[in-house]
Amino acid sequence: MAAILKVYRLAKNNFINDLTGEGARLYGGRWNKRGDALLYFSEHLSLCVLELLTRIDYDLITKEYSYIEAEVPLGLIESLTKPEKVVKGWRDNPPVSRTQDYGSTWINSKSSLGLSVPSAVLPKELNILINPLHKSFSKIKVSKSFPLDLDARVLNSK
Repeated sequence: MAAILKVYRLAKNNFINDLTGEGARLYGGRWNKRGDALLYFSEHLSLCVLELLTRIDYDLITKEYSYIEAEVPLGLIESLTKPEKVVKGWRDNPPVSRTQDYGSTWINSKSSLGLSVPSAVLPKELNILINPLHKSFSKIKVSKSFPLDLDARVLNSK
């Protein structure tokens, strides 16, 4: 039996089951240019929440977001463990074009289904980039969606 990696994805309720990478294709992201479809997953659901909290308000997360779990064959994921060696400024905000160029080159090479990269928010944890156009995309097993049940104390300043 092949080793698998369980990963998580948060998205707005109306987009949670869309696994085409259309949002990233339309708007771009840290690791992709506009025009390149990509799915952003994390190794932990809590990292998904941290990533999202850098961009939107807490109330929107608890009311408008759901998550899915996916199982990805580990042998189909490349690893970029030290992005600073290949992409200067990879943690910059907003993302630098070099980071997007690196990711888009990887996407278009179709060298692997996934690419694990350190999170810019918390570099000791990993985000898993999934290429929805890769020939092995059908090997991913995706769960049904679940509502995000996040305790209100997460942002309590007391």
